[in-house]
Amino acid sequence: MRQTPSLRRQLALRLLPAVLLLILAGAYTAYNVARDSALLAYDRALLDTTLAISGQIHVERGEVHLTLPRGAEEILFVDKYDKISFRVLTTDGQQIAGTPHLPPPSAPPEEENRVYYDATLDGQPVRVAALFIEREGIPLTVLVAETLVKRNNLTWEVVLGMLLPELGLVFATLALVWLGIGSGLRPLDDLRKQLARRSPSDLRPLDTGRSSEEIAAVVAELNHLLLRLDQSLTAQRHFVSDAAHQLRTPIAALQAQMELALRSDAATLAAPLQGTVSAVQRLAHLVQQLLALARAEPAGQANEEIVDLAAAVHRVAETMLPTAFAADIDLGFSLQAARVKGSPLLIEEAIANLIDNALRYTPRHGTVNVSLIADDNGTALRVEDSGPGIPANAREQVFERFFRLPESGGDGCGLGLAIVRRIAGQHGATVRIDDSAELGGALIELRFPAACQG
Repeated sequence: MRQTPSLRRQLALRLLPAVLLLILAGAYTAYNVARDSALLAYDRALLDTTLAISGQIHVERGEVHLTLPRGAEEILFVDKYDKISFRVLTTDGQQIAGTPHLPPPSAPPEEENRVYYDATLDGQPVRVAALFIEREGIPLTVLVAETLVKRNNLTWEVVLGMLLPELGLVFATLALVWLGIGSGLRPLDDLRKQLARRSPSDLRPLDTGRSSEEIAAVVAELNHLLLRLDQSLTAQRHFVSDAAHQLRTPIAALQAQMELALRSDAATLAAPLQGTVSAVQRLAHLVQQLLALARAEPAGQANEEIVDLAAAVHRVAETMLPTAFAADIDLGFSLQAARVKGSPLLIEEAIANLIDNALRYTPRHGTVNVSLIADDNGTALRVEDSGPGIPANAREQVFERFFRLPESGGDGCGLGLAIVRRIAGQHGATVRIDDSAELGGALIELRFPAACQG
């Protein structure tokens, strides 16, 4: 199994490039500072040598001569580390003394009568100081060159002197960061231990303790997830219990009708068979409602699609019209154009349950009206009927699963309005029950807020 990378190691590795970049920047800065310091110090020494040589130049009978005592040569040109060379020449290039192939400067003096430049002598890089002077009207150039051993040594000594403390500081910083990351991640380890001690049925909220803001946010989201999971599992347990209880009655009725049919002769077989068909129809309706409730059960937001409510009502009405015709119920529609965001399947399920509920509890030759109204406050789907209505003291109970009014007729199973409320909650909508001023029965309104309008 592939080992999971350590978060502490990942954070440290992400810091490493920045640290290396700082080290390189520090080394580059230190090198430039050290090189400039070495140039300044040793260029001054070269200038002193050119001044000493120029002091020994004199003119006799129009000719330029350089006279250097032996002791002066040893002092000026003998060095433990570098090779020092010199040259004296006229401005037109005439050799007076010294090394003839030492190159003269190609640029004019930088300050007054002197210039410093880099050159190559006998295949070696050298630093040259040039001094421009005059002797009895004759312009002369004095050159002194030196190899770069001392300069390079001084440069690296300064660089190392600056980098070693910096490297120590970097390693100390990395060590502190490593320890700090470990301390900061300790609440994650505590969270892991909390989760490891939990049983599958233990969905209590996690303890945030003294966690940091970021970890506390993660724990808060985990607690929200545990709460939703607990609610979902509780709803599933209730659903299974209620479904088992409700299925027992129609199955028992179906069994009784079939046993009666088995004991009947051919002449009296029609009545038990008709009872069996009715029991199967009730059982099929109950199973269909249970499946619809199971689809609407998961918490959370519905799919964000644009749903044409008027078209959805028309699609549902096509399946409801045969039931209305069979009961001689006038099913009418008054629909405005309206669009909402949500799940087309669930919204059509809610519409179907509202219309089916009205048809089941409206007596024969009654009326059911479906209207759709869109305004600035949202979109309202209203279903009114001429049935017995719903008493005010039971209007909250009818949204509970398997609840039916004792005095109500019809062959419902008490799940329709529970399904409607569940679907409404997933879409941010509300459901209310009132009296129908026009038909005298119940008015059930499913209202989508303006935020859900498409």
